[in-house]
Amino acid sequence: MTHVETRNRVSPSAMRRLARGWRLAALLTLTALYAPGLYAQAECEDISGAWAVELTLPDENTQQVTLTLEQVECELTGLIEGQNQTPIEDGKVDGATFTFMATANNQADGQGIEIAWEGTVEGDAISGTWSAAMIGSLEFTGTRAGG
Repeated sequence: MTHVETRNRVSPSAMRRLARGWRLAALLTLTALYAPGLYAQAECEDISGAWAVELTLPDENTQQVTLTLEQVECELTGLIEGQNQTPIEDGKVDGATFTFMATANNQADGQGIEIAWEGTVEGDAISGTWSAAMIGSLEFTGTRAGG
């Protein structure tokens, strides 16, 4: 063996330590890649069911509607039932807070009006705001039907 070959030779115990280090590095890398997904899922309160809701209208009158909410994990769908049935779209639940969109038909011209809903649920009570470009932001309150 030449002087260069002897100097570049690695002992068996050093090879085992190196292999152990690579296994640890691989394990830490996998943990860093996949563990955030395990903890990133938000806790979502179950807000599914029927809610009797009173909407404040732009003319300061009120209107009664029923929100029928269906929830799968943190995704929210359902219907707003009043004079018409309007589907709930893009619904999300984060803790006791929720958001969704609905498109109502303007009775004057038949055009769709995008309405954004934001609210919170506390026990059998629901409250928040509903807003559209033409009317601004208005409040709603309600209770779980049968609650």
